[in-house]
Amino acid sequence: MVLLKKLRWPLALVVIATLAYYGLKPYWLTQLTQQESARIITLKQQAVPAAPLQRLDAERMMADLSWLAAAERQGRAPGTAGGIAARLWIAEQFATIGLAPAGSEGYLHPYSVTEHFSLRRWFRGKNAVIPGVADAANVLGLLAGTEPGLKPLIITAHYDHLGMHGDTIFYGADDNASGVAAMLELARYLKQQPLRHSVLFVALDSEEKGLQGAVALFRTGLFDADQLRFNINIDMLSRDTEQQLFAVGSYHHPWLQPLLQQVQQQSAVKLIAAHDRPWYKAGHTQDWTLSSDHGVFHQQGIPFIYFGVADHADYHTPRDTADKVDVAFYHQVVETVLNFLQVLDQQLAEKDRLN
Repeated sequence: MVLLKKLRWPLALVVIATLAYYGLKPYWLTQLTQQESARIITLKQQAVPAAPLQRLDAERMMADLSWLAAAERQGRAPGTAGGIAARLWIAEQFATIGLAPAGSEGYLHPYSVTEHFSLRRWFRGKNAVIPGVADAANVLGLLAGTEPGLKPLIITAHYDHLGMHGDTIFYGADDNASGVAAMLELARYLKQQPLRHSVLFVALDSEEKGLQGAVALFRTGLFDADQLRFNINIDMLSRDTEQQLFAVGSYHHPWLQPLLQQVQQQSAVKLIAAHDRPWYKAGHTQDWTLSSDHGVFHQQGIPFIYFGVADHADYHTPRDTADKVDVAFYHQVVETVLNFLQVLDQQLAEKDRLN
């Protein structure tokens, strides 16, 4: 009883502080959300699109996208006939382009995942059960750079999607046939115009099942974090009514901000650096830092940038089909990614030479 009397005032203060915190929290987060929305609107207004570029073959990209998102691929779920067909086709494209095999078995990096519980996902309020994958494989090709001593850049795009639900196909044209087709076209261009850095082109499996393809790169020992210089992840590039492309990662790596500003001067789309701030700075605004495969590289301490459009009405529905792609916008988005690669390559090469 004496102890309770001694603790009553400290306990009362704790109760008052807790009530005050949770009472103010909704207002506080709402204010932060409004401030972040205003900041993003300002970025959109500052973005001045440049003249379109024509280095890449938009017709060929659309042919690749359409092949991946065709009904015959049945939504490319991991381990299904459609997913395996996409995997083998990508490996064939890598070979035709002239990329060197960089997987554990030629171009392929097979792996399996057992169903398991993710405490991290549980804390974040997401489905904590990660489903198992019996027959999955990443596809990896390497393009040598002109300065072999530099660590490689790694470009990632997941090729899997949601497969079929009953007789309904989830085609996954924007998510993420668009990223894989873009990666293939970038590989073709860079084969003829190589960067200083070598480039690993990696088509990842099982992104839709908890980023398992990216996790497997490190879990299986195929890569160590200190082997890689920078990750460029491309996921959903082909649709946006406001002609804008989000670049995620410069909050974590502020040195990227002037590079993105430089790229904007050459880009025909609005390049918006956003969606990478934590809740205590951005309120309820979505933080995409861990939303796709780049999140795994971030957790490994590898700097990254993620290029993608905002979710649209057809996201993760059977309506995400190739005929919905904004071809002109998609073309200029991939030209923008190419600009970024060239600027990044020069910046990192100069930085590494000084070190």
